[in-house]
Amino acid sequence: MKDNYIQYAEGYNKNNINFSDIEKAIIDVQEADDEHCAFWVAVMTEDENVIETTKYLDLTIVFEENETNYKAKDWNEVKEFYQLLLEEKFDIIKEKIK
Repeated sequence: MKDNYIQYAEGYNKNNINFSDIEKAIIDVQEADDEHCAFWVAVMTEDENVIETTKYLDLTIVFEENETNYKAKDWNEVKEFYQLLLEEKFDIIKEKIK
């Protein structure tokens, strides 16, 4: 099992997640009343690789200690990024956010 986790701004966290945990988080964020609602997923390799998402589709992506901000087109794109993150396909994500 890969070393990864999900965490919500409200304090919820879970280790060793799968894609269904991310889909649940997306629904939770979309339905949240809090305008600052966000969640993030980290995949640990030699570095901590993180994607954080707000309910307004604002993403903060941190790979190898380099931070990039990105506005997702829609929730499907967000899901695609998280799937790639779980598969450790960081280079593909980097290409897509250029």
